[in-house]
Amino acid sequence: MMASMATKMERLISPLRAGDLDCPAGWPGGGLAARIPCLAEGHDAALEGLIARASLADPEGPDHPKRVGQIAAILAEEFGLEEALRELLARAAALHDIGKMALPEGVLGHRHVLDSDERRLMEQHTVLGANILAHATVRWMRLAAVIALMHHERWDGSGYPLGLAGEEIPLAARLVAVADVYDALRSDRPYKDAQDHGQALSALLGGDSRIQPGQFDPRVLDALRRREADIEAVPR
Repeated sequence: MMASMATKMERLISPLRAGDLDCPAGWPGGGLAARIPCLAEGHDAALEGLIARASLADPEGPDHPKRVGQIAAILAEEFGLEEALRELLARAAALHDIGKMALPEGVLGHRHVLDSDERRLMEQHTVLGANILAHATVRWMRLAAVIALMHHERWDGSGYPLGLAGEEIPLAARLVAVADVYDALRSDRPYKDAQDHGQALSALLGGDSRIQPGQFDPRVLDALRRREADIEAVPR
């Protein structure tokens, strides 16, 4: 089962073709290997720009999306994904909330838990984010579109926007769902204080007033248990 999911993930974020690499004139070297640093530099510049733009509207700031990507990549290692795929996942996962920058002014930054109308409006960030990224041809950004759309889907079918359940939800989105909630629990918000690592872990694995373990892929929670020390060590 793990191998099957890894194969599906590899297809989703398969390596770029040589013709997709577009480096500036005069970039040293002519072979594919020599051009990889240029590709990575271009990806990083695009990623930083998108995160910075989204962070202007989102009080969570630029560090939350980056940590979510790092945590998702740690969890992905437990599913047998090789390093190159984990790096692509981390890059794509950092854009999971990019749709928030397209929400109407005033939706973000509330100092209270959202009411039902505010919540429905906030939930639109998933579709908005996927629309922002949907026409990208770069593979990691195509994966980012999938994650943006589906990272609030739940294993038990109670999520949004599509109400998917179980393995209908792509593995990448299931990994990001856990990473996102963990880091949100560890972070200050206008309406709550940050929890420590143990408290966040307890909420995800045992549930609390707002979170139930059944909303997450149990295998991703198992990965969280196994890698909790590495996840706690992600710089904050």
